[in-house]
Amino acid sequence: MNNRFKTIVIMILVASMAIMSVGCYGSFNLTKKVYNWNGTMEGKWVKELVFLVLNIVPVYGVAATLDVVILNSIEFWTGNNPMASNITTEDGTTVTFNAEKKEMTISYAGKTFNVSNENGKATVKNEQGTVLAYCVSSPDGGMNITDANGTILTHYTADQVSGMLASK
Repeated sequence: MNNRFKTIVIMILVASMAIMSVGCYGSFNLTKKVYNWNGTMEGKWVKELVFLVLNIVPVYGVAATLDVVILNSIEFWTGNNPMASNITTEDGTTVTFNAEKKEMTISYAGKTFNVSNENGKATVKNEQGTVLAYCVSSPDGGMNITDANGTILTHYTADQVSGMLASK
């Protein structure tokens, strides 16, 4: 029985090392979400008390472990962290992804736009739901951006689209 225990411990250590050694340094989005939520508490003493409780319970520890073992590994291999639903750029533009609705919301300069796939077209709507533009494939393999009436506003050739994707 002692040999069996050693074998199990060795297997767990080997599995842990295999998971941990893939170089999965990531963005720790789950841990950041817990931390940011903690930061919404009113008053420094309340924040500190909640912080201590979240460490004692151990919410921070579980969030960090999930980030290290699962979420950052997914981010490393796919390039996307499943917990990353909001992105804010340096100029204050916020992009929010809603996987359930399969849409993206972009907010900047006090304006908000929703982008979703409707009938095979990327559809851009304002906050009130009015269609502003569509993005559709063109026959030459490029892409057309049209207004709500179908008038082409901008055309990108297949090479231009490839160049945009390559520069990403």
